[in-house]
Amino acid sequence: MAARNGKSGLLEKWRIDEKPVKIDKWDGAAVKNSLDDAAKKVLLEKYGYVENFNLVDGRLFICTVSCLFAIVALVWDYLHPFPESKPRDPAGMDPDHTWQLSSSLKRFDDQYTLRVTFVDGKSRQPRETEFTKSVGTFFDENGTLVMDQFEKNVSKLHDTLAMEKKTK
Repeated sequence: MAARNGKSGLLEKWRIDEKPVKIDKWDGAAVKNSLDDAAKKVLLEKYGYVENFNLVDGRLFICTVSCLFAIVALVWDYLHPFPESKPRDPAGMDPDHTWQLSSSLKRFDDQYTLRVTFVDGKSRQPRETEFTKSVGTFFDENGTLVMDQFEKNVSKLHDTLAMEKKTK
C-alpha cells in the first residue's frame, strides 16, 4: 500500500477511514489508550506476533461461573426465604424507619450533591432533602476534609427530616 507522499509504512496503516487518529492531548485516558493501541499495532503488524487472549478468556470464564452462582443463590433465596427479622422496637409493634444517603459528583465538576431520604416505617412514605455545594466548601487548602463543616451540613439535612417526622 503506497502512501500519498510516496512512502509506505506502519504510520500510514495507523489510520481510521484514511484519517489519522486524533485525540485530546489533555485527556490522559485517551492518550494512554491510543499509545497502548499503537504499541500493540507495532508488535502485531511489524513483527507479526499473534495476540494471546487466554487472560481475557479466563476472566470471562470466572465471570460466567460467578453469574451462575449468583443465579443459583437468587433461586435458592426465592424458594427458601429467611424468616422475617424481628423489629428493633422494644415492644415489637412498630416497623423500622429507614434512612438512606445518596450522593453524586459529576466528572470534571466541583458540585457535590448529598441527598438524605427518610422512609417512615408505618406509612412507608418517603421524604427527602438534599444540598448541592462546591467540594471546596469541605476541604482546606491542603486538601484535608474539614469534618466540622461537612458534619454541620449533613446534620442539617437529617434534622430537617427528623423535625418533619415529629410534627406529623
